[in-house]
Amino acid sequence: MVLLVIDTQKGITDSRLYAFDRLRENISTLIDEARRSGVEVIYVRHDDGEGSGFSAGDEDHKIYGGFRPLPGERIFDKKVNNAFSNSSGLLTYLQNMKAKRIITVGLQTDYCVDATVKSGMDHGFEMIVPAYCNSTRSNDLFRSEDIYRYYNEIIWPERYASCISVDDTVKMIREYQPFGYKPYLMPCETRDFESGRLLMRKFRYDDIDSMMRNWISDDDVQNKYGEPAYKTREEVRSLLDAFICRYQSGYGFRWAVIEKSSGECIGQIAYFLVNAESGFGEIEYCIGRAYQGRGYATEAARAVIDHGFDVIGFNKVQICVRPANTPSQKVIDKCGFKYDGTLRDYFLIDGEHQDRKYYSILKNER
Repeated sequence: MVLLVIDTQKGITDSRLYAFDRLRENISTLIDEARRSGVEVIYVRHDDGEGSGFSAGDEDHKIYGGFRPLPGERIFDKKVNNAFSNSSGLLTYLQNMKAKRIITVGLQTDYCVDATVKSGMDHGFEMIVPAYCNSTRSNDLFRSEDIYRYYNEIIWPERYASCISVDDTVKMIREYQPFGYKPYLMPCETRDFESGRLLMRKFRYDDIDSMMRNWISDDDVQNKYGEPAYKTREEVRSLLDAFICRYQSGYGFRWAVIEKSSGECIGQIAYFLVNAESGFGEIEYCIGRAYQGRGYATEAARAVIDHGFDVIGFNKVQICVRPANTPSQKVIDKCGFKYDGTLRDYFLIDGEHQDRKYYSILKNER
């Protein structure tokens, strides 16, 4: 069970909301009870984009002071109404934590709260909506009270959520008993680190030109990587949106590979598949054509493998390769992977079936 506090940001958390004083008191009560009872409090913020006045760095984007997060409490940013959208990272985080029940409070009733409640139900969560813990403003057609009652009394109950009193919610929180599940991995987030010639760091939007020069627009490199080539800045920016948002989940581990001497982004490396419950990650990488044959792929892979064991906490790192990809097979051999087996005819590439060979390293085998 978690308490999800949606969009209680300075720019919209004020007396223009329906039953504001009651909302403020109730949400504060639930946050305090959750913290005392060991129920995780998770915040979501909405970002309308740079220049909107309601984006990262803007005063209105910050969490309202009465609900201020404590150090260590997680905050997820989103750009659409639904807090469970792929871009926020919240869904991945909750699934890895095996969360089942989501107590949902915040703003605004008819926008982000409604979208999140319905999406949460679709994803199999038990959605709990306490009374007078969400609110909205009047518009040209409807009064704020009517909007609140429409969703809380007609739309959500017995369809998408359990709509209960604050007292019953407090009782639910106080009776909460963690069921003992703890994922093998805790969400430690992507961290920057170095090897001899390389810097592995989070992707940034100012990497676009370097990525396009060196690898992501190259059909041959991307084909071997198993991805399409991205030919325009808009396509690359859209891909970076996904990379950067994924970092929020705490389980998104993808690095830009930077050549220290030139500052160029020469490729990427990632744990694209992470199993928090069993403690393993599957690695993938690509290096631009002009930088191949210099040992960069092996250097990056060795560094990321060590990082996976020593920092992320994996018990196993695995990798797969197509038999025809000879350069990657050499990297696998140099990194000390052991052969696990082959999935026959796994890929269909250009009309031809190809095998998928698996290799792995265990933590105690390094």
